[in-house]
Amino acid sequence: MHPFPALTNWWPGGGGGDTPDLRPGLEESDITPGIEGFLFTALIVVLLIVVVRDLAKRMRRMKYRSQVEAELSGEEPEFPGEIVPAEISEAQQRARDAAAADRFGTAQPAEDTPAEADDERPGTETAR
Repeated sequence: MHPFPALTNWWPGGGGGDTPDLRPGLEESDITPGIEGFLFTALIVVLLIVVVRDLAKRMRRMKYRSQVEAELSGEEPEFPGEIVPAEISEAQQRARDAAAADRFGTAQPAEDTPAEADDERPGTETAR
């Protein structure tokens, strides 16, 4: 028994009591989609699968065509096999550094890093 049956009786079959009977003259088959509804839904699903597969095939074909055209014209392909970092000029790098310094302040150089500390100890010489 549900502790608050009044809260669940607003929806038929909501757990608050018995399922209401159908109106006189109605049968269960009159209010359900039946086999026609199932077949229509199945047809829509099959058509959707066909359309998505065709779209993927066309997209793949367009990608390969653009790669071949780029290779034949001597350009870099639009879809390279690996990702390479973009190159920036020194002026762009200085502008980035200046913007970072304005935003975050200038970085203080570390006074003594562990690698430098090893160089200063007697008896620890490294080949350069």
